Amino acid sequence: MRAVVIGGSGFIGRRLVEMMAGAEQREGWPRFDEILVLDRAPYDGTGDRVTTRIGDVCSRDDLRGALRGAHTVFHLASIVDVGLTKNPKIDAVNVQGTRNVVDVCRELGVPFLVYTSSEDVVLQRSPIARGDESIPYPIDLIHDYVRTKIEGERIALAADTAGGLRTCAVRPTHVYGPRDPHAIVKSLQELASGRVPILIGDPRARFDVVYVDNVAHAHLLAAAKLHDATMVDRVGGRAYFVTEDNAPNYFEFLRPYAASKGIEIPRRRLPRPVAFAVARAAELTHRLTGREPPFHRFHLYVIGQDFFFSSERARAELGYAPVVAPEEGLRRTLAWLDTVAIPR
Repeated sequence: MRAVVIGGSGFIGRRLVEMMAGAEQREGWPRFDEILVLDRAPYDGTGDRVTTRIGDVCSRDDLRGALRGAHTVFHLASIVDVGLTKNPKIDAVNVQGTRNVVDVCRELGVPFLVYTSSEDVVLQRSPIARGDESIPYPIDLIHDYVRTKIEGERIALAADTAGGLRTCAVRPTHVYGPRDPHAIVKSLQELASGRVPILIGDPRARFDVVYVDNVAHAHLLAAAKLHDATMVDRVGGRAYFVTEDNAPNYFEFLRPYAASKGIEIPRRRLPRPVAFAVARAAELTHRLTGREPPFHRFHLYVIGQDFFFSSERARAELGYAPVVAPEEGLRRTLAWLDTVAIPR
């Protein structure tokens, strides 16, 4: 069995490869004889079954070279960009790149594909508390990133075909852990620089987080269910939220990490209506000047009001349960953060 991890040098992908190639083999995981990492950056991890290949999802030739002979493909390559400045690459990678992966899998007869989606595919203007997979894609799209992840997920799930390529999607909530490029370091930089002098949103708002190992674990369980002839028709073409049942307020989530770096989290808070007015003004300023503001309405919909989910479907159909508890995730992430400098 040969697995290809597209985006295996990234945050989630690297941890997925490490767990696949490690000595520990958990119950319910498939075992792969070979693991190929395809990424624009070389994989710098370890593993005697792991090889790396430089390539881009925008190139079907690169994909053909990597996916030929593959048994299972994990597609994690994505651009995560929620800024206001238009990113010309986001459609090419998140949408066309996913279409390329699906088409090349079909062309080469690859039987299984696990697609990495996002909780943001259901992001809307109203709060979401313990949301599940019955929530439809929003009609009123809040950001290009949301749109491209919806389109990518649709492409991957629509490709599921009995007797052909079988697919499913994992929807992680906000992923954190060692080597986290998004949730912690950038937020601490903003706080340390003084660019966030006041907190935003409802102090009771809950925001979903999940430790990176739990996300990788869910990917492996999803692959195993696709491989299982008794389960594939139930799992194929479906999406799964993955959480760790830990939905704190976003700034409370950041507090222990900020404290470890001697960074003070502001005490003052903008009420939600005022915060939205300020966000709208920041967006107008961006249109006039091109300067990226520290926050805009996307952030308020995510962290200024409830935005958390249930992983009950993943538990029932994939056999998912977190393998790292929140307390252990915090300990491991603090140990890593101790090695990271936060510019001020």
